[in-house]
Amino acid sequence: MENESDSGKQEAEATVRKSADGRYVDLSKDILTIHGITSLTEEQMIDLFGKLRLRYSLTPQCNIWCTFCSNEGSNYTSKTLKSADTNLVIKLSEMLLNNTPLKSIDFSGGEPTLHPDFVKGEFRIVEWTKTYPKIRFSLHSNAIELNPNLVDRIKSNFSRIGASINSVIFDTWNKMTNFHGIYPEKAQRKKFDRMMENLEYIANQNIGHKVFMKSVVMRGFNDSEEELSAFLDACAKYNFHPKFLQFDPQYASQKPLQVGRKELFSKLERLGCEFPEDVPKHNDPNTYIPGVNFEFSGAQTGLHSIFGCGDKATCLSCYDFLCMFVKPSEDGRGLYLKPCSVLDTKIDLTRAIERDNTTQLLGLFKLSREYLMLAPGMGAQDWHKEKKYES
Repeated sequence: MENESDSGKQEAEATVRKSADGRYVDLSKDILTIHGITSLTEEQMIDLFGKLRLRYSLTPQCNIWCTFCSNEGSNYTSKTLKSADTNLVIKLSEMLLNNTPLKSIDFSGGEPTLHPDFVKGEFRIVEWTKTYPKIRFSLHSNAIELNPNLVDRIKSNFSRIGASINSVIFDTWNKMTNFHGIYPEKAQRKKFDRMMENLEYIANQNIGHKVFMKSVVMRGFNDSEEELSAFLDACAKYNFHPKFLQFDPQYASQKPLQVGRKELFSKLERLGCEFPEDVPKHNDPNTYIPGVNFEFSGAQTGLHSIFGCGDKATCLSCYDFLCMFVKPSEDGRGLYLKPCSVLDTKIDLTRAIERDNTTQLLGLFKLSREYLMLAPGMGAQDWHKEKKYES
């Protein structure tokens, strides 16, 4: 019988690309684009559905404003727009699950728990997931509204719960989640305390192998050994997976805030983290190894992830790795694909979903991946964000 430790290790490796002998794969070595191929056969597209995740931004709205926020590629003004239509989310999912080998679906935001389906306590999306017990469902939240009622509903059938914490020290957390001080400190303190209470509850459910406590590491914010140590110790206390993400600057001026693998991994090793021998300790723009694992005593297997938008190897490999991002239209009545994080390209899926036209729908997903094969964001120095939000 598989134990929690084995399940946790498998979950930590679920999005990491390794060779058959267990070594990390540089995705840029075998991609089609390196051979000048910029189109996919139907068979190749179906193969992608089997290894990529469908990731919904259920709502652009959020209850904090992080200094590192990419808003999953959308501009910041969209934070005030409408949430996704629940019926469309369910119908699109079923069309793909019934016609492709898709096996992983993520729900994100903004902050997904602010979607009306969660706020009103209807939980139609959560209940719908239970009709597909073999699919890997994930919820990615800042944990402020990841309360016991919601946790109890997802703890059995969701494979992964991502909690974006970034720091377990209030002053640092407030500094990272309170862009330009838009929230009163008293309100922030209540959010922080609620978040920590929710983490305590989750820890008591014995589902630590499913929970990834996430931190976007930024220079001068949460990259000190004191901060990293407190974060790792909390993961060990709760028996969660520590997950560190490399900050992707949305403006060229933010580049100095990025902490590379070599620097971060050296700090983590001094704090007791253990990395495999072949783990890459560099940020070579000509190679792309997006995720690596590590071990820290008492915690579940850790994960370090890089998006690397704009880097050559990342851009060329993106079609073969990046999630299929689905977002709500401005009025919330439709859904669209957003292929490239740094560009404002949109591919509307609404009519194909409403007309139940699977052939056209799959064609639009294929178009999205072929667009990425052109490496449209290569060399990007910013994410086409509004300048007034540059910190």
